[in-house]
Amino acid sequence: MAEEAGKLPLRRLEPPIQKFIKVAIPTDLERLHQHQHNIEKFQRNGQWDKLHQEHINSSLFFLFRNYS
Repeated sequence: MAEEAGKLPLRRLEPPIQKFIKVAIPTDLERLHQHQHNIEKFQRNGQWDKLHQEHINSSLFFLFRNYS
């Protein structure tokens, strides 16, 4: 019985899941595309310090996104 009390009906979970799909995923993809663009630009221009910082920024994005 205790296990059943902790379960939520699937229809109650659907709105937050849909919001996540419509908002969070596109936002994350946009940020990743921007990181990719910056990395390619810094490589092309030989801006190694900025390239290194962009690699750090993109790694931190994944780290904090996965744990927030």
